[in-house]
Amino acid sequence: MFSTGNCAPFTLQIPGVRHDFKVLAFDGDEAISCLYAIRVELVSERADIDLEGLLSQPAFLQFGFNNEGIHGRIENVRMGEVGKRLTDYQLTLVPALYYLQFSHDQRIFQQRTVPQIIAQVLKGHGIQGDAFTFHVTPNPPRDYCTQYEESDFEFIQRLCAEDGIAWHHQHSADGHLLVFTDDQVFLPKLAALPYLQKSGMVAEHQVISRFWVRNSTRTSTVTRRDYDLKRPSLLLESGFTAGFTPTLEDYRYPLLIENERRGKQIARQALERHRSDYELGDGESDQTNLRCGHLFELTGHPRKKCNDLWLLLSVAHEGRQPQVLEEFGPSDVKTADGFTQGYRNRFSVIPAEVVFRPPLPAPRRPLVIQTARVTGPEDDEIYCDELGRVKIELPWDRKELNSERSSCWVRVASSWAGDHFGAVTIPRVGMEVVVSFLEGDPDKPLITGCVANRVTTPPYSLPDHKTRTVLRSESSPRNGGYNELSIEDRAGQELIYLRAQRDMAQKIGNSLQLEVGNERRETINGSSYTQVGRSLDIESGQQVHLKAGASVVLDAGASITLKAGGHHLVIDAGGIFSSTEIETGRKPHDSEAPNLLLPGLDEAFPVPPSVHARAEDELEEEEEEVELDDETLEGVTLRIGVFFDGTGNNKANSETVAACYAPDANLAQAAEEIQQHCATYGYDGNGSSPDNSYGNDVSNIVRLYELYTDHSFETLPENTRNASLRVYIEGIGTTADAGDSLYAQATGRGKTGVSARVEQSPEKIIGQVRSLIDKNPNLLIEKIEFDIFGFSRGAAAARHFANEVLKGERSILADALPAGSPALSSIFDWRPQSSISINFIGLFDTVAAIANPWLFDFTGANSRNSGLDLKLPDGCANKVVHLVARDEYRENFALNSLGDIDLVLPGAHSDLGGGYLPRAKEKLLLSNPITSTISRDKDATRSAAYVAAEKEAFAWYAKGVIEEDVPSSQLRVAFWERAVTQSTANGRSSPDPQKRVYAAASIERPVHGELSLVYLRIMRELAVRHGVPFEEIDENEPRLSLPPELIPIHAKLEAYALGKSSVEALTIKERALLRSRYIHLSAHWNAAKGLNSSDLNIVFINRPTKNNQRVVHPHE
Repeated sequence: MFSTGNCAPFTLQIPGVRHDFKVLAFDGDEAISCLYAIRVELVSERADIDLEGLLSQPAFLQFGFNNEGIHGRIENVRMGEVGKRLTDYQLTLVPALYYLQFSHDQRIFQQRTVPQIIAQVLKGHGIQGDAFTFHVTPNPPRDYCTQYEESDFEFIQRLCAEDGIAWHHQHSADGHLLVFTDDQVFLPKLAALPYLQKSGMVAEHQVISRFWVRNSTRTSTVTRRDYDLKRPSLLLESGFTAGFTPTLEDYRYPLLIENERRGKQIARQALERHRSDYELGDGESDQTNLRCGHLFELTGHPRKKCNDLWLLLSVAHEGRQPQVLEEFGPSDVKTADGFTQGYRNRFSVIPAEVVFRPPLPAPRRPLVIQTARVTGPEDDEIYCDELGRVKIELPWDRKELNSERSSCWVRVASSWAGDHFGAVTIPRVGMEVVVSFLEGDPDKPLITGCVANRVTTPPYSLPDHKTRTVLRSESSPRNGGYNELSIEDRAGQELIYLRAQRDMAQKIGNSLQLEVGNERRETINGSSYTQVGRSLDIESGQQVHLKAGASVVLDAGASITLKAGGHHLVIDAGGIFSSTEIETGRKPHDSEAPNLLLPGLDEAFPVPPSVHARAEDELEEEEEEVELDDETLEGVTLRIGVFFDGTGNNKANSETVAACYAPDANLAQAAEEIQQHCATYGYDGNGSSPDNSYGNDVSNIVRLYELYTDHSFETLPENTRNASLRVYIEGIGTTADAGDSLYAQATGRGKTGVSARVEQSPEKIIGQVRSLIDKNPNLLIEKIEFDIFGFSRGAAAARHFANEVLKGERSILADALPAGSPALSSIFDWRPQSSISINFIGLFDTVAAIANPWLFDFTGANSRNSGLDLKLPDGCANKVVHLVARDEYRENFALNSLGDIDLVLPGAHSDLGGGYLPRAKEKLLLSNPITSTISRDKDATRSAAYVAAEKEAFAWYAKGVIEEDVPSSQLRVAFWERAVTQSTANGRSSPDPQKRVYAAASIERPVHGELSLVYLRIMRELAVRHGVPFEEIDENEPRLSLPPELIPIHAKLEAYALGKSSVEALTIKERALLRSRYIHLSAHWNAAKGLNSSDLNIVFINRPTKNNQRVVHPHE
C-alpha cells in the first residue's frame, strides 16, 4: 500500500461553520443510483460545538493529494467522549437527494418527459438546475404519470429505472453535481490505474492491489407485450435477444409500450438490466480518485483480459488518521486486518461496454378502486374525446385544477361496446365516478361506474321510490329539461314511463304490433299527422268519434262512402248519391268516446286566432333551427403556421445527432457504437463538429414550430369555429436523413433552394389539411389565416410565400387546392382579406443571398436575388416582425431589410435564429493571414507578418471577446511557414534560402448557444400578443430553459422589443457577458478546408466586409 507518511491529508471543510475539527477516521459506501452515506469520526478541542447548527450544512471531506474527496450535507451529528483536551464527534455526510426520502406526495404530471418531471421534483426541494444535469436519449413525454404513496426519492428512482436512467454524483469542494445518464458515453474517465499485487511492501504510488472477476448466468431474451386502444387489433410486442446460452426468457405484460420503437427500446433496456452484472469485477486499492459512475482503464494485470476499460459500480471508502490524537490517545489502534493508517477502498466494476441499467424497484402497492369527480372546461357540461373518454379529478390531487387539465383522458367502461354499436353514457362534468386501475397501476385509471352523493342526488327521492328503476338524462346546456325512461315495480302501481324533453323519433324496419289491455289515450297540444303508404283501417267495437273545434275535412281522390243502418251515402266525381231520401232536423247521438283531437286543414276552413298563433310560433321555431344548422355548416377559420427553416438547418438531421453535440458530450470516451454513429455524421470526438446540417442544433424556427398548436390529428369538438395546423419546411440545401446540397447552400437555388421550398409548400400544407379532414370528415373550411415564420434564407422564402398568398386565386396554393374542393365551404374563393389573410409574419435576419451563375451572378452579396419577391406590401399582415442581428457583418450575409420594421438586437446571425450548438469551441482566424518572406534561419515571431498579426490580436482583446478571468492564451497569434524555392540565373539554388511566414490573430474559446433562446421568447411573445396560437415555453425543459445569467438580459431585450425601453438598458457587465460568452464570431478568416495558404479571397467564405459594416439592401 502507498504510504502517506505522517502527514494529515484528511480534512473536513464546513464553509458555514467555524470549527477546529480534525478527521480521525471515516468510512462509507457509494454506488451508482444509490444514496451514499459517509461516516466521519472527528476530534475537537471544543466540547460545546452547536450540534443542531451543523445539521444540513454543506461539507467536503478531502482525503486525496489532488483535492479528491466527497461532498455532502451533514445529516446527523453526535458528540462522544469528552477527554482532558479533545472531544469526540461523529457525523454523517449524505447527498442533497437523501432528504427526498422523508418527503411524500401524491400528485399527477401530464405531458412531461421523465427529465422534466425529475427536474420539477428536485427544484421543489431547492435543488436548482446548476446542481443536476441530464445526458439522456430524448423520449416522448408521458401523457399521464402519478406519484402515489411514494416518497419523492422513491418516485425519482422508479422513473429512472423505468426509463433506464442511471445517476451518480461528481464531487468537488464546492458541491456535488447529480448526473443522470442513460448512455455511458457521457461518463467521466479517470487516468489509467496500475495493478500491483499486494506483497507486504510499500508501493511508491497509489495502485490497485487486488482485482478479481466472476461471470454468472443471466437472462438472455426479453419479450414485452402491451395493448394500444387506438390500434386494438395490433399485436404490440417487442423482444430483444443476446447471443448467450442457455436461452432464458423474461416475458411480461403490460409494460409502458406506446409504440413499436419504444417497445424495442424498453425490451433492450430490460435485457441490459438483466445482464448488467453478468461479468462483475471486485477489487481493492488505495486510489483516492475512485468514484462510482466513473470509467478507468486497468493496466499491468497478469490476466490480459482484465487490462481493459471498466465502469465503477460502487466504492467503499475507509480512512484512518490516528496522528491527530497527538499525545492524547493511542496511535496504533488496528482493525481486524491490521489497517491502522491511511486510505483504502473496495470497489466493484463491470466492463465499460456493458450498459448499466438500474434495477426496477418493487412494484407499488396495487391501487384498486377510488372515486373521482368528472372535470372539463369551465363552460362545458359534457367533455369527452372521440373514444368517449373523460377527464377526472382524484380527491388526493392537491392541484385542484377542476378543468380539462385535471387528468389524462380516462376510458369509461360500458355494458356493451362494438364496432359502431353498443351503449354510450358519457359521465358529465361534476359527476362522481368509480375509478379502478388496470393492473393496479395509478397511471392507468378506468371509470367503471358512477355514484350519487349529496350534490349529485338520484332523480327521485329515496327510499320513497326504491321500487323505481330510472334512466334520466339532462338537457345540455342546463335549462331544467330532461329525457327519462323509468320503470315502477311497486305492486299495483306498475308503470313504464317514457319522457322526451323535446322530440321523439321511432324507426321500425318492418312491423309494429301494439296491444293495450284497457284504454289508450293520447294528448297532442299541437298537430298530429299520419301518413300511410297503402291503406288505413280503423275498427271500433262500438263507436268512432271524430270531433273538431272548428271543422272536419275528409278528402278522397276518388270517392267517399258513409255506411250506417243499412243505408249509404256516396260522394264521387259524378255527384252525391244516397241510398234513401235524406231527412233533416234529427238530433245527433250521444257519445262516450274520449276527447281525441285530430288535425284539420287550416287552408280549407277558418280557425280561431289562437290556432294561427301557435302554428306561426312553430314555423318560426323550425326556421330558427334551420338557421342554426346553416351556421354550423358555414365552416371553420383555419389557422396555418408555415415555418421556413434557414440554410443548413434541418430538424430531422439535428435530432439524429442530438447526443453527439449535447453539453458535456465526450465522444473520446464514448462506447464504440456511439463513436461510430457520431463519426458517421462528422463528429471526431475532439470537440469538432461537421460543417453541414448534421453539425447544427435545431433553429428557433423548429422550436416555434413545436410550440404552435396543431389539430391535424385531433377530432375537434362539435360546433368548433377555429382550428390550427403547422407545416415545417426544411432548410435551404438540406434533406432529412440525407446529405446536403452544396450548390443550393452556395447559391440558394436548385431543388432545395429558396424558390423550390415555396413551390413545395402547398403539398405540405395540403397534407396537413388532409390529416385534419380525415379526423373531422364533416369539417368545412370557411377562411384560412396564415402565420408565417422564417430564418435566414428561410426568411426570404417566407416573404416570397407571403406574396404568393396575396395573389389569391392566382397563387400556387389556389392551384393546388382550388375553390370548390371538398374540404372548402361553398363561400371560400381564395380572395385576400375575405377567404384568406395573413395574420403574422415573424422573420429572423433575412439573408436571401441568391446567386445565379447562368446570369453571370456569382455572389449572393448583391441585391439581385432573381426569382424572388421580397418586398412586403403595406398591410400585407396584421403584424410583421423582423429581428435583425447587430453583430453580423460577413460579406456573404447581406441583410434584406424591412426598413422601419427592423428590430436590431445583439448577436450574430444564428445567435438570433438559432442553430449554434449548446456548447462549442470556436477555433478561428480573426484576421486575414498576412505573409512575409524571411531567411529560413530567422525566427518567425520576428517577421513583419507576426508583428502585424500581434497588433490585430491586441485589438481583438480590447473588444472583450474573451472573459477577463480566463487565460489570455485563448487569444494569440497563429502562424505557419512554407519553404520558398529560389534559383539563380544559372539554375542553381540560392545561397540564401528563404521561407514564407503566414500569421493571423487567432482565438480558441468556448462559446454558449443559449442566446437564441432569448430571441425565441421575444418572437413568441410578440406573436402571442397578435393572436398566434403558441403554447407556453416549458421552463423545466433543459433544452429550452434560460441560464440564470440570461434571465435579466432577456427581460430587458424583450422590453426593448415591445417598445418599453432602449437596448442600451443593458449594463456594461451584461454587454460584456454577451460579447465574451454568447455572441459568436461568425465573421472570420478560416478558409475552406486545406486552403489556409491560398491568396484567393473566394476560399474565405465567412470573411468580414472590408470595414466590418454589414451590407444592408433596402426594402424595395
